[in-house]
Amino acid sequence: MARSTTTSGRSSDAPRDAIALLKQDHRTVSALFEEFEKAEEEEQSAIAQRVCQLLTVHATIEEELLYPAAKEAFEDEESEDLVNEAEVEHGSAKELIAKIEGMSSDDEHFKATVKVLGEYIKHHVKEEENELFPELKKTELDLKELGGRLADRKFALMEQIDRKSTRLNSSHPYRS
Repeated sequence: MARSTTTSGRSSDAPRDAIALLKQDHRTVSALFEEFEKAEEEEQSAIAQRVCQLLTVHATIEEELLYPAAKEAFEDEESEDLVNEAEVEHGSAKELIAKIEGMSSDDEHFKATVKVLGEYIKHHVKEEENELFPELKKTELDLKELGGRLADRKFALMEQIDRKSTRLNSSHPYRS
């Protein structure tokens, strides 16, 4: 069954609010980490690359749109601290992502680094879903409108990655 798209190019069956969209991202990345653990060595590099791409896009949309909106919507310092903590966690995750992207799959620390990133992300997801998201639901923030903006930005970032990947693959001297 084909998916229909909206005028923005997003799939019409995409999550309708910010929290649903972000939770869907969490499930996708979690499944990829599980797939990485079970995969043959020669498949792990491609899976790790995809994880890094998806996490980079996810972090970007949260940092550009979700976190500023959350800080504005929150009325107490404790809730704002949840956002600040998430931003710090993103910084550490980005360092691990950069490290993975700079490694080859035959590096002796490759699997361990991907595993540590997975554990780190699992912790981050748990905090977002159990603490930050419930607090967001209590605010006046329009989660559907924000979800639309998150989805649009995610779509644009994924298109950039796809275009870059296509250019790299087509310009490679050994590719046909």
